[in-house]
Amino acid sequence: MPRGSKKTAAAKVPVALYWVSTADHDEDWFIFAKSPRSAAKFHADYEGYGPRETAAEPILEAPDTAGPFPRHAQIDDLAALGFEILKGGDHGRSVKYGDRTFVEGHLESLIAEIDDNNSETAGGGRPRGTKSSSLKINLD
Repeated sequence: MPRGSKKTAAAKVPVALYWVSTADHDEDWFIFAKSPRSAAKFHADYEGYGPRETAAEPILEAPDTAGPFPRHAQIDDLAALGFEILKGGDHGRSVKYGDRTFVEGHLESLIAEIDDNNSETAGGGRPRGTKSSSLKINLD
C-alpha cells in the first residue's frame, strides 16, 4: 500500500445474545459473544462439556452491552434488552422474548412444559409459552 493512502479500518464485530444449549439441557442459558462458535465454546468450557456438546442459537444483536466477551447474560441484561422476566433468582430462571419462553436447565424446562400441557388440557392455554410435546400428565 503506498504511503499516505488510507488504511481500511477493521470492521467491528457486533456482540449478539445467544441461547446456548446442550443435548441434556442441564445448563442451558444465554451468552453474550461475538460469534456462535465463541458462545458455544465459552459455555462448554464453563459448564464442563466437550467441544461439540453445545449449540449456540442467535437471538438478537446487543451492540450496547458491556463486555468483556464472551460472558453469561444476567437477568438485568435480559430485562434491559426487552425480555419479560417470568422467574428470576439463581436457579430455574425463565424469561420470555416475543412469543418464546426460555427456561434455564433441563428439569425446570420439563416442569414448565408439563405445567403448560396441563393448563392447555384444562382450557387455559400455554401461559409459560412452551411448545407442546408428548409430555403429558394424567389429571384424573
